[in-house]
Amino acid sequence: MKITKHIQHLYIGVSIGILSVGIAIANLWYQLAYPILTTIFLIIFCSSCIIVYRSIFSIQKQMLLLQKKAAEATDNIERLQKSNLVKEQQIKELSTLTYALDQTLLYARVHTDGTIISIGQRFAKLILASSKHKGKNIAEYMKLGELQRNSILQLIAQNKGGVFNEEFFFQSHHQKKIWLNVSILSVFKPSGTVEKLLICTDITKRKEAKTEIEELRALHYQKQEERQKTNASLIVEAQEEERKRIAKEIHDSIGQMLTALKFNIESINPAQVDKMNQKIEGLKKLSKDLIQGIRMATFNLTPPELKDYGVIKALQKMTYELNRLTNKNIIFEDQTSQILRFDSLVETNLYRVTQEAINNAVKYAEASFIMVTINASENLLSITIQDNGKGFDINSIPSKPKNNAEGGMGLFFMKERMNYINGRIFINSAPNNGTRITLNYPMNTT
Repeated sequence: MKITKHIQHLYIGVSIGILSVGIAIANLWYQLAYPILTTIFLIIFCSSCIIVYRSIFSIQKQMLLLQKKAAEATDNIERLQKSNLVKEQQIKELSTLTYALDQTLLYARVHTDGTIISIGQRFAKLILASSKHKGKNIAEYMKLGELQRNSILQLIAQNKGGVFNEEFFFQSHHQKKIWLNVSILSVFKPSGTVEKLLICTDITKRKEAKTEIEELRALHYQKQEERQKTNASLIVEAQEEERKRIAKEIHDSIGQMLTALKFNIESINPAQVDKMNQKIEGLKKLSKDLIQGIRMATFNLTPPELKDYGVIKALQKMTYELNRLTNKNIIFEDQTSQILRFDSLVETNLYRVTQEAINNAVKYAEASFIMVTINASENLLSITIQDNGKGFDINSIPSKPKNNAEGGMGLFFMKERMNYINGRIFINSAPNNGTRITLNYPMNTT
């Protein structure tokens, strides 16, 4: 029993000790559990905050990225819509252009052997190509001659990548001759094959106009040749009249003076001294008049000043002599203040035209005052002959005189001489108001 009690007491003591130890351990655990739990809670809280912050930041980043992608997608959609609108507009324009080209342009696509791939409606209508034109040769529809057929097929067969232009003509279904300017272009396909594009231009009107121009030109040349023949005949006639005038002048003036000189010399009788002295004085005067007449005749034919000193000095000499011989007030005024020389033909024609103008003023206009003025600019020589004569109606003078009517031939040859040296003549006159004639010669032609 005592042992049992001791065991009970030991059990109780052990139990109490274990309970005390448990209580002590429990107290110790309680003292340590709160900081540990607090620390664990803080660790868990901080980890949760970090995880939440990173999740929120990642979500915000993803949201910004999604917003950016959405904006880009919106821009792409707008650009795509605009591009589609532009493409639709381009397609419409291309369709309109294609329709316009098909209705207006003469074109055809062919293989290198000339067989048709496609053909424009207007071209098909022109050459009467049927709806089943594919596989047929373009030269057959164009109904070209053998030479032109071989030429166009040879150009189509060439594979040099250039552009070839040729002119062809054929008879349309209305039996009208049509000219086409055909341009042949090579089109290289991605597959490696080559197509030919024929672009034709209707040049029929241009050809007809060219033919008409050539006919008009031939007619113009014919009329010009006839006019030249007429002018040549008039010139020959004028030359004959000039020879007659010179012969008449020599016969009536110089010839008569020579005859009078001969008779006076033969009538001299040395025995009659008084009469002989009188006749000698008369012979001296007659000889002087004869010399003056010969000088005047030779001066009118070819003045030596013209060859030696030029047209200005020759005109100055001529006006001086005519002023002395005709008793007319003929004044010469040189405003050039320079020495001018030209080709001999130019100087001769300028001299003769001026001479003719002065002679007309003296003979026909009955002028008492004649003014000859010479001016020169950098490129133009101008000679003006102005008189106070009775003048004339310019419209009454024919452009082509049919005879040697007064004034007609003279004015005609004045114009012809100026045209010959590429000069121009201007005539201003009216009845009872005198005449003004201006000769212009471009000096840069010499």
